Amino acid sequence: MKTTPRPLRPVRILAFALAGVLALAAFIALRNVRAAHAVLHPARQALKPLGAATLAARTDVALRTRDGLTLRGWYVPSRNRAAVVVMHGFAENRAQMLFEAEALSRAGYGVLLFDSRGHGESDGELVTWGDREREDLRAAVDFVAARADVEPSRLGVLGFSMGGTTAMLGALEDARLKAVAAAGAYPSLVADTRYSYGRWGPLSVQPVLWTMRLSGVDVDAVDPMARLCELKGRPLLLINGDVDAYAPAFLQDALFQAACEPKAYWVVPGAHHGEYATKAPAEYERRLRAFFDAALLGGP
Repeated sequence: MKTTPRPLRPVRILAFALAGVLALAAFIALRNVRAAHAVLHPARQALKPLGAATLAARTDVALRTRDGLTLRGWYVPSRNRAAVVVMHGFAENRAQMLFEAEALSRAGYGVLLFDSRGHGESDGELVTWGDREREDLRAAVDFVAARADVEPSRLGVLGFSMGGTTAMLGALEDARLKAVAAAGAYPSLVADTRYSYGRWGPLSVQPVLWTMRLSGVDVDAVDPMARLCELKGRPLLLINGDVDAYAPAFLQDALFQAACEPKAYWVVPGAHHGEYATKAPAEYERRLRAFFDAALLGGP
């Protein structure tokens, strides 16, 4: 005898639907927890040998942070009594900033490049996206401020991406830095996380933020946009590409609007993340030199 299947009751349909939603939520959360772990522990990029003509006057240096890490870097002596600390971006090393270092060195500046914690040849296993990297910058400023070739009142910082955000954070806490240039930086770690992982709203954003916090990152401290006016008259230069998918225009615009004068904002036509030297090398060098000359040397 043939029996007719009984139709599913509304309660069972709801239960199946709820189970599906919970399974999807668990999948998204787990995937983003893994993603967060990966960006806290990126693979190191090995340094490639430099030619003899590249930063020819450089010397190897070791910086010691207040939390006990040794950071490896290069220093090029100053010929104009001023110096600029140069900071690379996420999952890179100091060699990423060779163009900027050579441009500033040609202009007479002392230049310190170093591998941030958890990168290149430096100590550390955890990358904190600007939080503890503030200590890296502090160690770098301590180094250049003590140099006999540098006048301690003529110090600046230039950072790219994560290094740019760290540069702003560090300058807000260290008045020795008289000029700040940040390229492709994010205005806050929360804003950057929402942009990068926000496809499913809080469902995909919160697991990333929770993972960072549980790993010891002070997420809320990485928010230079909230305090930029505390630079109190020290000049800020923001640089970004107009087709940068990692640092989109709306975040860069918000960062610039939050800053107080003196400030400048250069958008590089056709440049993706970090392509400023590729798309407009002469103008990039000119703008860097003009910015630091005016801020540190009293130039026009």
